[in-house]
Amino acid sequence: MVPAISLTPKTHLLLDRPWWSGTALPLALLLSFAIAVGVGLYTLTSLRAVLVQEKGTDLGRTAARVANTLDRVLFERFIDIQVFAHDRILFEGKQEDKTQRLLQYKKLYRYYSWVGVTDAAGRIVVATQVFTGPETGGMIETERATDGRVGFKQPDWFMMVRQTGRVYLEEARISPESEGMMAVGFSAPIHGPQGDFRGVVTTRVPIENFRAILEEEGKLPSGEDTHDWLLLDRQGAVIIEKKQTSGMNSSLPKVELLSARKAAENREQPGFVEELHQRRQIPVVTGFARTQGYSNFPGFDWTVLVRLDREHVQAPINRLMWTVGGVGLLLVTPLVGFGMWASWRLVRDNRDLALSRKALEESIAELARSNADLQQFAYVASHDLKEPLRMVASYTQLLARRYKGKLDSDADEFIRYAVDGANRMQWLINDLLAYSRVTVQDKVFEEVDCNRVLEEVLSDLQVAVEESRAVVTRDPLPTVMADRVQLGQLFQNLIGNAIKFHGKEAPQIYVSAERRPTEWLFSVRDNGVGLDPEYAERIFVIFQRLHNREEYPGTGIGLAICKKIVERHGGRIWVVSRTGQGATFHFTLPIA
Repeated sequence: MVPAISLTPKTHLLLDRPWWSGTALPLALLLSFAIAVGVGLYTLTSLRAVLVQEKGTDLGRTAARVANTLDRVLFERFIDIQVFAHDRILFEGKQEDKTQRLLQYKKLYRYYSWVGVTDAAGRIVVATQVFTGPETGGMIETERATDGRVGFKQPDWFMMVRQTGRVYLEEARISPESEGMMAVGFSAPIHGPQGDFRGVVTTRVPIENFRAILEEEGKLPSGEDTHDWLLLDRQGAVIIEKKQTSGMNSSLPKVELLSARKAAENREQPGFVEELHQRRQIPVVTGFARTQGYSNFPGFDWTVLVRLDREHVQAPINRLMWTVGGVGLLLVTPLVGFGMWASWRLVRDNRDLALSRKALEESIAELARSNADLQQFAYVASHDLKEPLRMVASYTQLLARRYKGKLDSDADEFIRYAVDGANRMQWLINDLLAYSRVTVQDKVFEEVDCNRVLEEVLSDLQVAVEESRAVVTRDPLPTVMADRVQLGQLFQNLIGNAIKFHGKEAPQIYVSAERRPTEWLFSVRDNGVGLDPEYAERIFVIFQRLHNREEYPGTGIGLAICKKIVERHGGRIWVVSRTGQGATFHFTLPIA
C-alpha cells in the first residue's frame, strides 16, 4: 500500500508549478538527441563522398592497369610484325614454305586471326586463310593460300606502308579476315638484301581476344568485379564492352560520356567521374585511363572505362544511416524515459517511481536484444556514436550534481546506473571497432618473430601479472608470416583471459608451439576455472559469456576477435577444457 503524501508547503509549491515544468528536462534530452542524430547523419552523408572518392580512385587505377596491359600486349604485336618482316623465308622462300611459316606464326602467336603477305604491287600472294572482300580482289576462301596471285586493288594499309616505309597501325574495324569480327591490323614493309621494297606482311588481331585481359585486369584491388567496362577508340566509339550488345560487329556505336571527355583532356592522367550510364540512365562512378603506347610503339590511343553503380558504392553508408538512427534511438530511449520519470516525480507520488523503473528495465531488455545488429555498423558507427554518448554522459552527470539529495536514494542510484551504462556502452563500441577492424585491415603479412611479440605482450600485461602473481612460461616460438599487431592482440587476449579466469591458486600459464607438416600448432595452457566442453564452440561467438559481469568483467568480444584474427591468417582456433581443470587454447598458423 502506497503511503499517503502530506501536502506540506513545499509539496504545494511543487504541485503549483506550470504543466510544462515536468516536460522541460525530457524535451531537453530529446533536443540533444535530435542534434546528435543530425550531426551523425551529416557525418554519414559526408562519408558517402569519401566512399565515392576511394572507390573512384580504385576504379581509375584499375582502368590504368588495364590500359597498361593492353599497351604491353599491343607492343608485343608491334614487335612481332617487325620480326615477321625480317623473315627471309617470306620474301625468298618457296610458296609452300611461306605458307607453312605463316601458319606457324598464327599457331605460335595466339592473338592473330589472320597473317598475309603481299608482293611489291600489293597483291596478296600468301596468307593463312583467304577471304572474299573488297581488299582481296575477289579471292576465294580456302584453308590456306595457294600459288595463284590474286587481288587487284591496293589496300589502304599497303599504300601507307609503301609510302612511309614504317609499320602501319590499322584502327579497329570490321575485318573479313577475322570472320567479320572487330579487329586491328599491323602491317610492315618487307625489304630485300639491297633495301629494295619487296612487299608487305600484315596481321589481324580480333578485339575479342582482349576480352580476357579486360575481364581479369578489370577487377578492383579488393578482388571485386567491376559492374561494367568499355573500350573506346580515339573517336569515342565503343570497340568492345563487358555486356556486348547485338549489332556490335556491324557498326561502332559512338557514345558521348563525361568520362571519355575527361580522359581525352588529359590522356596521361587516370581519374574518375560520376555520370549517367548511357543506356540504363542510372548514376555510375566511372574510372578512366588512356592507352599511352609503349617504347617506340605509338599505340592506338584507346580509352578504358571501368565503372560501378553509385548505389552499389554507397550501399554500406545507406544501410548504416538507417542503422545509426535506429540504434541511436534505442540508446537514448532509456535516458529519455529516466528524464521523464525524474521530472514527473516532482509532482507525483511514489507509484510513478515503480512505473518508471519498469519502463527502464524494458528499455534495457530491448537494448540487449539490439546487440545482435551491432556487427553490421560497428566499424563506422562506433566512431560517430562516441560524441552522442559523451553528451548523454555529461547530461546524466549534470543530473547527478543538480538533483543529488533532492530526490530519494533510488533516484541517485538510477542516475549512477545511467552513467555506468553510458560508460559500458563506450567500452562496447571500442571493442566492436576492434572486432570489425580485424577483417577490414589490409596490412601485408610479414615475417614476425613470435618470441618478441610475446615479450611485448607480457610487458603490456606486467601489472595484471604482478597483481595476480601469475607465472608465464614458454617454449621457443617460431617466426611466422603474419600481421604483427594482430598477432600481439591474439596473444594478449588469450593470456589476459588466462589471468582473469584463474581459480584460487595463482595463474600458471604455459605457451608452446609444435611444427606440423603445413602449419604451426600454438597452445596457451592455464590452470584456471576451465569450462564445460559443451560451451567450447559458444565462447567464440560474439557477445557470448559464461559468467556474469560482477564476477568477471568484460564485453564478450575478446575470443570472437581471436577467432577472426586466426581465420584471417588462414588458421583454426579451439579450446580443450573441463570445469575446474584449466583450459588449453590451440590455434594454428601456416608455416612461413
